[in-house]
Amino acid sequence: ALPKILSQTAPAFCMGSCSFVVEKSKESTARVVVWREIGVQRSYTMESTLCGCDQGKYKGLQIGTRELEEMGAKFCVGLLRLKRMTSPLEYNLPSSLLDIENELIDPSCKVT
Repeated sequence: ALPKILSQTAPAFCMGSCSFVVEKSKESTARVVVWREIGVQRSYTMESTLCGCDQGKYKGLQIGTRELEEMGAKFCVGLLRLKRMTSPLEYNLPSSLLDIENELIDPSCKVT
């Protein structure tokens, strides 16, 4: 669910570039070790690029601090949405957090 949420809200996130398969070459990575040895069901690795994007509104542009901060903000909003989806009855948000969520999701929002 988290990758799907990010694909809907984060312009730099590309669901098509995601791989959820445990390949032999990835068996020693943190996400696989945490899954196998500790039992964390949903362990992810988020990667970035220094070369720039090949899709979305950042296509052909370098990734800078502003874009990384934007992705971090969208990731936090994604976690908030995921929490609300998985336990809506026991999770009451103050209205100020909902306002922040809406501001972060607004496509015209600039991260400062």
